[in-house]
Amino acid sequence: MRKFCLKIHRWLALPLGVVMTVLCFSGLALLLFKDLAPLFDMNAKEIPLYTDIVRLHRWLFMKPENAHDGGLSLGRILTAVTSMCMVLVLLSGVVVWWPKSKKALKSRLTVSTNKGFRRFVYDSHVSLGIYVFIFLFLMALTGPVFSFGWYRQGMSKLFGQPMPPKEMKAQLSKDGAKQGETNEKAFAQPDTSKIKGQPQAQKDGTKDMKGDQQGKKPKGGKLFKQLHTGSWGGWFSRVLYAIAAFIGGFLPISGYYLWWKRRSTKEAKGLKPTTICRKPIERVQLNYPTLHVQWVFLFTLQ
Repeated sequence: MRKFCLKIHRWLALPLGVVMTVLCFSGLALLLFKDLAPLFDMNAKEIPLYTDIVRLHRWLFMKPENAHDGGLSLGRILTAVTSMCMVLVLLSGVVVWWPKSKKALKSRLTVSTNKGFRRFVYDSHVSLGIYVFIFLFLMALTGPVFSFGWYRQGMSKLFGQPMPPKEMKAQLSKDGAKQGETNEKAFAQPDTSKIKGQPQAQKDGTKDMKGDQQGKKPKGGKLFKQLHTGSWGGWFSRVLYAIAAFIGGFLPISGYYLWWKRRSTKEAKGLKPTTICRKPIERVQLNYPTLHVQWVFLFTLQ
């Protein structure tokens, strides 16, 4: 099971890790803009850089034509699919991280700084990833809600939230069609007991539709937005989300580094040292005639 989860963790993160890093860092930038702009009496939405970061975070600068009406583009699909894959990467990472003993648990929760740079990166990837797991998981789980209607509808049912705006419009149009079929009974005596609840329901429905047209989310969308941005717990949760997004942006980078070091180490072990055949040098022994020291001395005198 652990080996299978390790493969999922690795082969989903390798192709999509760059996009995960972009989403985390751009989300962190959006959060900082929203919180810091009011301190300078500024509206974050009026800052050009803020709008550019929004386009990067939501569509990777590939904004669809009808972005607020469910329009799709390559960037929108890629960010949503990356968020869904990030959920699997996080869950598989927890399975791989899960220690087998209490002693191993202590080592999995600490970052060593005196055992080399590679060990520091590994401990940071493992330990810090666990600390921010729940926040990154909520961000990734709710991210595709703002891209895919079918995903938003499923999440609304899962969390018991009201029907999404588009589905609500479709339901209201169906109700209008049913009312059109009964036009022949328009002059019949109305039943006041049934009509009393209709104006309020229609009013609520139109209110939700107007809110959607003006960019305001209904209660269901508000919950997902709070879970995605961290506004559910005030400034405290937003600070935790900011830290989680910062660490989440570095997790793919550290993962790439560990994968590269592991691959280079394997390649280094696989190479055999080259053997150079050298012919041994033979020592040539010169046999000079042995002369007596006296003869040599006399020869030099002459």
